[in-house]
Amino acid sequence: MKHVKQSPYILVVNGTKIRRPVFVLGAPHSGVDFVARALRRAPGFHLTGGHPSVLNAVYAFARQPSLAQGHESGAARLVRDAFAEAWQLTPLSCPRCPPGPVPAREAPEPCEHAGQVTRYGDAGPDLLYSSSALALAFEDAAFVQVIRDGRDAVADMLDDEHSLTWFKPGVANLDGELPNAFFGVETEEDRDEYPGLSTASKCAMRWRSAVRLSAKLRGELAPERLMTLRYEEVPGKEVETAERLSEFVGASVSALELMRPDPDGTGSWRVRLDSVQRTDVEGVARPELTRLGYLR
Repeated sequence: MKHVKQSPYILVVNGTKIRRPVFVLGAPHSGVDFVARALRRAPGFHLTGGHPSVLNAVYAFARQPSLAQGHESGAARLVRDAFAEAWQLTPLSCPRCPPGPVPAREAPEPCEHAGQVTRYGDAGPDLLYSSSALALAFEDAAFVQVIRDGRDAVADMLDDEHSLTWFKPGVANLDGELPNAFFGVETEEDRDEYPGLSTASKCAMRWRSAVRLSAKLRGELAPERLMTLRYEEVPGKEVETAERLSEFVGASVSALELMRPDPDGTGSWRVRLDSVQRTDVEGVARPELTRLGYLR
């Protein structure tokens, strides 16, 4: 019997077929929010981030990485269901609709702005850790990954209560399967050493793991599906970066949205990390920092 190739799954949200969704990925505090802001303001774009349904899926993959492997795992369906909810634009969920009471019959229906949206995407926290499932769920998806000096990323993580929450006892549960990319624990030796590591080292392990995932993604996806931005190279090259983004995602991204009113924090690790923290971070992530040109 001749095998008939199945057509790609098409998700319909707000009455619109989802075509080439865009996902912005990166390690914690690597500049994902910065790039996402520019994309959100591109005409026709609806870019979400941090929706509970998506976070539930992302952290399910974080706890059990094998969920994101294989067509039979249900990973694709889990991801599509999450975004089918996250991308809904109703009078209650649309950021452009005015707040206030909404008639019950109108609350679940697409709002007046839904028809203006032609492109969808997400740049939520820790989305990188579900990249395999995203690529499986949306076969035409485009990925923008942001790379930043791990020392600056760790300095920001150390100042972020949300990032530090993951290292608290009872939260960092490493009793499950390995490797665990979310915590950067890849071997039994890593797991044995983890409880005694400094917080800076644990942050560096998350950055190191994210960088390795990014490299793996580059090996799996065709060039037309993946674009890499280096965080430090955007300041001063906002026009060039906007042109690259616009061509890649197929939307008009403004260079003005890539300009920062405040310092970008590049190199701030030199004054924000003490000597012990620097040693810990470089001890964990030296190969990746060297390969990316941040450490000579």
